[in-house]
Amino acid sequence: MIVGIDIGGSTTKIVGVEDSGAPLCVTVRASDPVASAAGAVGKFLAISGKRISDIERLAVTGVGASFLGRDVLGIEATAVDEFRAIGLGGLRLSGLPRALVVSVGTGTAFVLAEGRTVRHVGGSGVGGGTLLGLGSRLAGVSDFDGLVEASREGRLEMVDLTIGDITAATVGSLPPSATASNFGKILDGAERADIAAGVVNLVFQTVGMIAIMAARAERCDDIVMVGKSMQLPMAKAILEGLSELYGTRFAIPELADYGTAIGAAFTLV
Repeated sequence: MIVGIDIGGSTTKIVGVEDSGAPLCVTVRASDPVASAAGAVGKFLAISGKRISDIERLAVTGVGASFLGRDVLGIEATAVDEFRAIGLGGLRLSGLPRALVVSVGTGTAFVLAEGRTVRHVGGSGVGGGTLLGLGSRLAGVSDFDGLVEASREGRLEMVDLTIGDITAATVGSLPPSATASNFGKILDGAERADIAAGVVNLVFQTVGMIAIMAARAERCDDIVMVGKSMQLPMAKAILEGLSELYGTRFAIPELADYGTAIGAAFTLV
């Protein structure tokens, strides 16, 4: 078995890949990358019923990977470039031969992947960290699950300025409901849920539009989204709306949260 580990700032994801069967995915929380990696392997073994001897190699990536040595719990560990892991993971999860893979982590990374070839296209500081930072300051929501729940009932019309708010004329192919300005209209009656929805809309419209422009520049019609932030139900709806407007296909794989860990594992397969 090859095991991929993605060591993030607050969570570590681990995925076991065998010749047959679906990947086994586990998440652990820890602030120390070495303890997090060891804890992830231990939890993985406990859940899977595997033994340390069943793991041939570890493929380690993410911001915390540089703190590890050559092994974790006596298992050989190979460092994998994070952009390569993102690209290969996106293709593996989507089944596509070529795509722009977008990883929405603390910030956002954009990579073009085709077969085993991966190239970093660019990035943005707008991402999951923006969601949590603005969610905490503006909506009083300090964690991801709270933001998911708060944004569920939010009304964007209480927060965002739309094309229809500022003109009765047709503006290109844009519908009157299209956003003219994120947070450009915060009404006095705007509630916590409305602000939370506005934050989610701001982040994913920004990430989605950058992805569309990057995909067009690379002459690529498919965009694969990975990262924990893709668990937000509202994120999928926002990207579907952009897809309808601009004719670009967005794919959000079922295991999007584990895309980078899966990609790390498949660099060694």
